[in-house]
Amino acid sequence: MVHRRREAHPHHCAYLDEAPARHGIEVLLSGSLTSDSGQAMRGSFFLLDAPDRAAIEALFAADPLGAADDWQSRSVSAVTIRQNRMG
Repeated sequence: MVHRRREAHPHHCAYLDEAPARHGIEVLLSGSLTSDSGQAMRGSFFLLDAPDRAAIEALFAADPLGAADDWQSRSVSAVTIRQNRMG
């Protein structure tokens, strides 16, 4: 799996540079989920502004990392914003 991820990662990054806009999605924040030490990657986090769940599912279904079968699971949740100090 590590080999497939390493191979797909540049394609994943290029995809995320252009694909969200095609799906009507704005990536507000994204990054790796890591262990407390930051040494081990545990997953990915995306905070998205999207028209609906279908757009998000379509975005990630076509992502090269998904095609490389790198994700063991995905979770999509709506958020009700209570505080926002990001700007």
